Amino acid sequence: MLHTAVVLLKKDGKILLGLKKRGFGMGKLTSVGGKVEKGESIEEAAMRETFEEIGVKVTEMEHMADIVFDNLYYKGKPERDMMHIFVATKWKGEPKETDEIKPEWVNISKLPFERMWGDNEHWLPEVLRGNKVEAWFHYDKNNKFTDFWVKKLPTECISRITDETVGLKNTGENPASFVIREGARGVLMNDKNQVALIHSVNRGWYKLPGGGREKDELIYENLERELLEETGYKVKDIKALGYEINIRSQWQMIGKAYLFLCHIDKFIGKKQMPDEIEDGDTLEWFDTFDDAIAALETVKLDKIGFYGAYFFTRREIDTLNYAKKEFERERHA
Repeated sequence: MLHTAVVLLKKDGKILLGLKKRGFGMGKLTSVGGKVEKGESIEEAAMRETFEEIGVKVTEMEHMADIVFDNLYYKGKPERDMMHIFVATKWKGEPKETDEIKPEWVNISKLPFERMWGDNEHWLPEVLRGNKVEAWFHYDKNNKFTDFWVKKLPTECISRITDETVGLKNTGENPASFVIREGARGVLMNDKNQVALIHSVNRGWYKLPGGGREKDELIYENLERELLEETGYKVKDIKALGYEINIRSQWQMIGKAYLFLCHIDKFIGKKQMPDEIEDGDTLEWFDTFDDAIAALETVKLDKIGFYGAYFFTRREIDTLNYAKKEFERERHA
């Protein structure tokens, strides 16, 4: 899979695009950027490419979107490309023309979509409104997209959990050196508005369905895959709730879970994995949010003696309390 990183310079109601002078996309107005090289982060690639293409050194930028282009034909063969979009508001130097790009400032209020790749019209306005998004576009052999979706990512931190939060002792390690792991979890509801939890009977705990993000996977892809694997259900009516951060000093790890409210669509089927069988995992439905929260509050963490359980139990309680408010607000709107 290809990864590219691009930067939109933004100031005074305008963004900087570039007329592509050669190579793939020649003749179109595009974002400034290019391929992520082996061993560099997407941030490093974005800054390097911006300097190489227009001579500008970015000093402040924000990661605003991830977009997957499926079946995009590049050099005669189909590729899956994930493009990472950054918006920069501070930089050093003035944009200059190079062999690759001719810079051009355009008004945000009147974007020249007719000169750009067709997908821009669907995601760029959201990014410029300050929304963080994910998008997916499927292309044909003529590099025309035939299907797509654009979805907003959760941007509100609804829970931040530390050792102290759950009554444990912090080891004093510096979180700046911790490994970061991302994933997605869903508050899953059925047509009776019951709420699902996975009950690990042999472990003595409950969890919301979901799990870790795989390489080259969007968060929304992560969510739908994990819910299908863990419950057997495809889902619909997905609503972004927020995200949760947990800082586990004993494991030198920071977990970030994107959280969603969604409903079951149809049952596809499920085959339990060996670890799920060993844990005694079963999907249980609770009549109300309060019933699901009460089940989580019965978990005897001191008897289980598993460090991670302190964090995900707190996460699920916080998430369900937040989801309950959102569900009731929407129902009475």
